[in-house]
Amino acid sequence: MNLYYINWILLMILSAVWGGAFTLNKLALNFYSPEFIVFARLIIGTLILFLLLMLIYRRITISLKDWQYYLFMSTVGIVAPFILIVYGQQKIDSSLAGILMATMPISTIILSHFFLHDEKLTRRKFTGFVIAFIGITILVIQDFSNLKINILSNISSELMVMSGAILYSCSAVYGKRFKHTDPLSASTGTIFFSAIMMFIYLLIFVPTEISNIDLRNSASLVLLGVFCTAIATIIYFQILQTSGASFISIMNYLIPIWAILFGVIFFQEEIFMNYIVGLILVILGINISQKETVV
Repeated sequence: MNLYYINWILLMILSAVWGGAFTLNKLALNFYSPEFIVFARLIIGTLILFLLLMLIYRRITISLKDWQYYLFMSTVGIVAPFILIVYGQQKIDSSLAGILMATMPISTIILSHFFLHDEKLTRRKFTGFVIAFIGITILVIQDFSNLKINILSNISSELMVMSGAILYSCSAVYGKRFKHTDPLSASTGTIFFSAIMMFIYLLIFVPTEISNIDLRNSASLVLLGVFCTAIATIIYFQILQTSGASFISIMNYLIPIWAILFGVIFFQEEIFMNYIVGLILVILGINISQKETVV
């Protein structure tokens, strides 16, 4: 099968897995702090990835000479956005959190123009950016009759999720420009470095959280670690290294669809009209910006 179509299939799978992560985060927040959720999924993800490395390569293929690459991808692409998004989800619906991830394609278009020679900003991309930006503005408003109150009530939570999406953009552009190794090794190194960072953070600031695990309430953490961290990160690096930052950013206007669906199914969350209008504009804007992209 053509690599282009394979990457589209992988993109659909990745968007579904990461769309479901918002639902799993919401479930885990009933029992654990945001920091512990991030730590647990990273530890589980690391164990799974190391196991895959040994099964496939019979050895650890992570090179310490690439520590700068792993440090940047871990900090900007994993730890910081994970924490920001989980903290943001404490006060907003999982469906809205997923929708706000549509910020990533917009910021990726801009960053790619300045840092990737083969993904320049064109007039079509700029038009798509403007349309998508209007869509994002509409998405954060739940009730047009009480505009000011609704914008201000959860603005900090919304900004946290959007900041996490922008950091994902930075790591995607960096990862495309400075790729060092195969997707599995890149995934393992990045998640491993991230897990170490979170372990040190918990050990210094909230040591009691490390012994806070309760196996009866850990199903969401296991699913986050196995599917939303280990498997998803391998797929992410595979697409990133073969198709580029702009292509993988498309995922973030597929994620809201899954996040809304899972939010309605598992939390009976409401679907507001601005969700539909804003999402349509975001999809339209990103679709326009991608028509010139050759994958």
